[in-house]
Formats: sequence, structure tokens, C-alpha cells
Amino acid sequence: MILNAIQMVVHHAVLLHYGIRIAGLVTQGSSAVMGLLGLPVTAVVYAASVYALCEVYLGRRTTAKESLNATIGRWLRYVGIALWQGWSAVWVGLLVVVPGIVLVSIGGKAIGVGMVVVAGFMVFAGFVAGGVYGVIAYIRNSLAIPASVMEGTGVRASMRRSKTLATDTKGKIFVVLLIAFALYLVVGTIESPMLFFIARSPFKEHVMAQAAVLLIGFVGHTLVSPVALIGLTLVYFDQRVRIEAFDLVMMLGGVAAPEVAAWAPVEGTSGEAVEPMGSDGHV
Repeated sequence: MILNAIQMVVHHAVLLHYGIRIAGLVTQGSSAVMGLLGLPVTAVVYAASVYALCEVYLGRRTTAKESLNATIGRWLRYVGIALWQGWSAVWVGLLVVVPGIVLVSIGGKAIGVGMVVVAGFMVFAGFVAGGVYGVIAYIRNSLAIPASVMEGTGVRASMRRSKTLATDTKGKIFVVLLIAFALYLVVGTIESPMLFFIARSPFKEHVMAQAAVLLIGFVGHTLVSPVALIGLTLVYFDQRVRIEAFDLVMMLGGVAAPEVAAWAPVEGTSGEAVEPMGSDGHV
């Protein structure tokens, strides 16, 4: 909320002195800076939320402060996972869309009308096909932070672990993310009257409307984000129970450390010791 308030003040000051075009460019640049500043915070909060839910799932008690202290030391790892997740969702689309946009911007006189049509098709196909692939890739990588928090794995190992655990549960993960997206749409719908009011006369102050937008966005994000975090973490545990009999490991072994529990032997139906899958996806 603080970052959004700073961005709004800067946008308004530039709008009054330099016009709406320069203000738009400044807003885009400040949004990029905000994303970079907010990424470590978002990654640590995500990891701390996963840690808290893991502790509850394992029958232990924790607080918000303890959860943050337990994860903040590995913030760089969680940022790396978040960047990998984001890049995996957009790289295919960018690979097709960016050349198409460049060709369209050159114009028909320079490259010919036929090439402009091809470029337009590239942009369209990039958005559609790239979007579909991006959703699938993000779903496959969405269990990486729970895996990293619970099993102490690094960035690359966490991504491989997520792909292993998400193999047979992509539909469930999609539903969790879809519910969170729908809730964010509800928040956006509540904000939309104020945004429309501000857009009608952008050169006026609109202090109360802007403050309402900030507050609604803050409260909505605070309430909706845990839905996705809790849902994905429960899917992670569900997959470990299905694939590795994680609940039996905890009942039989009673191992305190999650990374040790992931490797503890489980009694098979025939009485033999069965090794659960490790972080590399192999038995």
C-alpha cells in the first residue's frame, strides 16, 4: 500500500507539470521499480505463509514472527524461485509476440502488407498459444516454494520437485488459482467505480477516491492472497501423502525435520521397507 501511495503521488505530480503522456511513461517505469522492490517481500511472505501452514499441518504451533524469522534468511532462494516461475510462464509468448510487434511497428511500406499480416498473426498466436503454455508452465512450477520450505531444496531442485509433485494434479492446482483469480476480480469490481470516477477527470485531485482505491486494494490483497497460498500448500501435502505416504511417515517415524521425514522409510504392504521418492523424483 505504501509503494502504491508513493507511485500515485509521483504520477499526480508529473501529470500536473508534464502532461498525461509523460505521466504514463513515469507510471510504467515506477511500476517496474515497485515490482523489483516488492518481489523479495512477496517471496518471503509466501514462504512464511507456507511455513506456518506446514507447522500447523505437522501439529506444531507457530506465530507470524516465528514464521518470518524461519524463512527470511533464505529470501534470495525464494526470489529465484519466483523469477523462474514468472519467466517460465512468459518466455514462449515473448519469443513469438515481440518479433511480431517489431514487424508491425515497421509498417507495410517497409516490409510489405503480406508480412504485416504474418506479423499480426504472430502476435495473436503468441498471446493465445503463449498464454496456454504459460498457464501450464506456471501450474507445473507452482509447488516449488512449498517444496523448498518443507524440504530445504535449492532453486533448481525445487523446480524439479514441483514438476514431479504436480504431474497428476494440474487440474486441482488450476482450480485453486482460478478461485484466487475470481476473488481478485471481485476486488477489482469493487474498485472499478472509483477508478472510473478518477479517469473521467484525471487532472483533479480525487484524494478520497484514490485513498479508497488504495485501501480496497490493500484489504483485498491481504484477504485473497492466503487463499492461493493455503490452497497450493494443501495440494503439496496431498500429493506427498498420495505419492510418498507422508502421513504414515510422520505417524511411524515422528521425525521433526520435514527434510528428514521426506526420506524416512515407510513400511510397505508386504512388510518390506519402501523408500519414498526423494527431491529428485526418484525412489
